[in-house]
Amino acid sequence: MVMGNLVTMKKILTILAAMCAIHCFCNATPMHGGDNTETIISHSTMTNEQLREKLIMALDDMKAKAIEMGIQGVATASVLNKGETVDWIGEMKVVGSPYNQKGGLNLVAIAWSKCGEVIATEADSGDPNHKKMMGELGFVGGAYDEFEGCKLAFAFSGATSEEDLVVAKHGIEKMKAYMSDRQVTVQTVDYEPLSTPLKKDQFIQVTIVVDDIHRAAKAWAALLDIPEPEIWVNHLESNGEYPYTYRGKDIPCDLQMCVIEMDNWVLELHQVDGEPSTFREFQNKHGFGVHHLGFEVGDARNEVIRELKAMGFDTDRTIGIYPGSSWTIVDSEDVLGVNLNIKPKR
Repeated sequence: MVMGNLVTMKKILTILAAMCAIHCFCNATPMHGGDNTETIISHSTMTNEQLREKLIMALDDMKAKAIEMGIQGVATASVLNKGETVDWIGEMKVVGSPYNQKGGLNLVAIAWSKCGEVIATEADSGDPNHKKMMGELGFVGGAYDEFEGCKLAFAFSGATSEEDLVVAKHGIEKMKAYMSDRQVTVQTVDYEPLSTPLKKDQFIQVTIVVDDIHRAAKAWAALLDIPEPEIWVNHLESNGEYPYTYRGKDIPCDLQMCVIEMDNWVLELHQVDGEPSTFREFQNKHGFGVHHLGFEVGDARNEVIRELKAMGFDTDRTIGIYPGSSWTIVDSEDVLGVNLNIKPKR
C-alpha cells in the first residue's frame, strides 16, 4: 500500500469522517425513520443501551479470541437496532496496539473501513466483485449477519485476512448468543486425584504481573525491609537448542523481572512488553495480579503434565526450555483462579 499518494490521503480522511459519524450516532437520540414507520417487534426487543452493553461483551470476546490466537490489532463492532434506519451503535477494542509500526498501518482506520464496507454492502468485506467506494480499502476481515431483526457488522484488523475474519465471525456469534440470552452451561466435573499429585513442599514460586516494576520493587522492599531487588530484562525467544513457545507459536517477547527470596519460595515480579505472551494475555484479560503459582516436581514433570492435560487443562499455554531446566505454564486460571508453572527443578 502506498501511503503517500493523494488518493490514499483522501481515503484516510473519509475513514476518519466516517468514524466521527459513527461516534455521533452512538450518542444520538434514536430515530425511527419517520412518523409512519412501524417498529418491528420480536420476542427479545432491546433498547439501544442494552444492545450497546452486549456489543461491548462481544468485543471482549473478540479480544480474548485474538489473544488466544496470538495476534494483535483492532476489533470494531456495530449494530443497527430493529426499526432503526441510520443510528448504528459502534464500539471498538484495541488488542495490543492500534497501529502496526513496522508496516506503517493505522489498524483503527483499516478496521473501521472493513466495518463500513460491511454496512454498505450487507456482506462480508473484501468481495473482489464489489466496486469499492471512496473510504473503502477492500480488505477481508469484516463480517455481516442479521439476527432478531438487527443488522450486525463486525471487523478485525492486524493479522492475516483469514485470521481477521475468524475473529470477526467469532464476535458475531457471541453477539447473537448474548442477544438471545443463551447462557453457557457449565458442567460440574468430578476431578479424580492425580496419581502424581502436587505436594505442598514442591511449592516454590508466586509470580505477579505489575504495571511498573521499579515502583513495585521499591514498595516490596520497603514492606519486607530488604534491599531493593535487582531488575533485569529476560528476552524470551526460541533458538536452535532451546525452544520457547506461546500458544504453540514461536513469538519472542521481553520481560522485565525481579526475584525476591522468601523462606522456601520466591516472589517474582514481571512487567511485560506489548508482544503476545502468557503474561500479556493475563494483563489484557485481568489487569495486574498473580499470574501463576510454581511447583518444582522433579522427575515427575512429564507425568504431572500428562495428568493435568487429561483433566482438561491446556498445557501448551507456554513452554520454555533453558539450560538445566524448563517451565510450563498450565492454563488453569478459569478453574483454579490462577495458572500453574510446572518445573522439573528450579
